[in-house]
Amino acid sequence: MSLKRLKDVPGPRSIADQWSLYRRRYQMGYALREISQANGDIARVPIAGAPKVLISHPALIREVVVATSQTFELAGQDLLRRVVPWSLIAIEGQIHDEHRSLMLLALRKILTRRILGTTILRASQALAKLRDGDTIDLYQFSREVALAIAASLLFPAEAGDEIVSGIDHKAFLDLMSQSNAWFLGMPLPFQNICLLGDLRHNMKIMATWRHVRRQWIDAIQKARLLSRSGPDADVLSLLTDGTEIGGRMREEFLEDNLLTILLASYDTTANSLAWALWEASRQPALQSRIADEGSRLSDNPADNLEWTNTANWTEATLQESLRMYPSVWVTSRRTLSDYRLGDYLLPRNTFVYTSQWVTHHDPRWFTEPFSFQPERWRPPEAGGAADGPPGERPQFAFFPFGGGKRFCIGKALFDQEAALLLASFFSRWEATQVEGCHPEPRFGVTMQPDRPMLARIRRRSPPANT
Repeated sequence: MSLKRLKDVPGPRSIADQWSLYRRRYQMGYALREISQANGDIARVPIAGAPKVLISHPALIREVVVATSQTFELAGQDLLRRVVPWSLIAIEGQIHDEHRSLMLLALRKILTRRILGTTILRASQALAKLRDGDTIDLYQFSREVALAIAASLLFPAEAGDEIVSGIDHKAFLDLMSQSNAWFLGMPLPFQNICLLGDLRHNMKIMATWRHVRRQWIDAIQKARLLSRSGPDADVLSLLTDGTEIGGRMREEFLEDNLLTILLASYDTTANSLAWALWEASRQPALQSRIADEGSRLSDNPADNLEWTNTANWTEATLQESLRMYPSVWVTSRRTLSDYRLGDYLLPRNTFVYTSQWVTHHDPRWFTEPFSFQPERWRPPEAGGAADGPPGERPQFAFFPFGGGKRFCIGKALFDQEAALLLASFFSRWEATQVEGCHPEPRFGVTMQPDRPMLARIRRRSPPANT
């Protein structure tokens, strides 16, 4: 059987289709899902420039992301290369692998030494500021506490608070929010034309970004004067010294990667935590289950080493949040040569999209995919849902942290941090959604809520036997 050509891949591609997708660019996750559902596991995506296809079957995703990853390179990174040119998310090849190894080793040191104590401390500080009867924005709360934790792990303790207060971190998120998968899929000349459409606004954003970078470099230099070693070492100290991780990270890589991790990691944690809080705030029984698990937490970090292994409902809630609301919701790779994908021969320079949002909302892998059901992550004997045990799903039916050599290096930190924050919150507070508040996903570079996530909180009554 002869291979089909790119022109045979089903899917929309007319000028009208391109215009329709442009108009829906901030709801693009829904649009891509519709394309996948209508055209199958390999479908054309109507964005001008190099041809683009969306793959949505787990086996195809695994093939592209893991098995033949050397055949592809990152695509749509032009914006990132402008703002953080030496970051791991913007570079390829051996230079990426070497610096990723250094960063990964540093984060592992932090995971074993500091994550539990830092998260519990920062969570307690943030929760102590809340008042009974308050109406709070769950997303804003999540952002503030996640940012404080990230700064405390990356920098010496004395510098963390100063960096958070002195750096205009919102500018980075504003810059990212101006972009989206549609924009990054356009050829660079077309991107520049789009930016010219609102030149004054975009010049202001870039000027703010340059100011942030100057602040950032100054902050790193000051933080170095407070560098630590041993159990108290932070990521900056480990990367600057290099003794414990097999080498030092070069200056330009250090600046860009610390900035990326600070802003991207807290954004990812904040998004997932906020959606978990939001969805749980309409399920009192789920809140109670999480609260019961949170009541077992100790102020002594050493006593919590095995806690996450037994906090089953907390973990299930976060898994479901990552499924329904993946912060990184789409990635794209570009073929370096002609490549056979399924029954099709894709020419060199074809963009191949994989979308966590699309695959996570596929009814073949998750029944009622738009229903928030943490029980789907629990075995049947423990109140699990009809989906069956998670181990029965294909590997890449659920991939919120990507896969292959670009698997998110911060996953282990997220698992500990988000679980501790979620359980700490509900062990102290009950939350109820404010009537009429209906946040929806906004699909930018990352997926964020399109409006405040307002909930009213009440202090949780202590268990009757205490």
